[in-house]
Parts: sequence; C-alpha cells; structure tokens
Amino acid sequence: MLWIIGGALIALWFVLKVLLNKGGFSHILLLVGISLLIIQFAAHRRANYQKNSSRR
Repeated sequence: MLWIIGGALIALWFVLKVLLNKGGFSHILLLVGISLLIIQFAAHRRANYQKNSSRR
C-alpha cells in the first residue's frame, strides 16, 4: 500500500512541478513520497530476511 501512495505522491509532484510549473510546497510531496518508498523498501527487505532466516 505504501508503494502506491509513494508512487502517487511522486507522480503528483512531477505533474505540479514539471508540467504545471507550480512551485511552493510541491517539494514536500516529493520528500514524503521518497520517504514512504524508502520505509516500504526497508520493511520489505526486513520481512524477506526474517522469512529466509527462519527456514534455516
């Protein structure tokens, strides 16, 4: 779910910043989107590591 939200925030930032040329608080969308993707990536790796280590 965080993958979708993070991707949507980055896409929204792209639309606001690049296509519509709006400034201001649009960079907050980029930071939040990237933060969500990093959190989800770390959680995914941790879950895979724990799943693989329990098989041994």
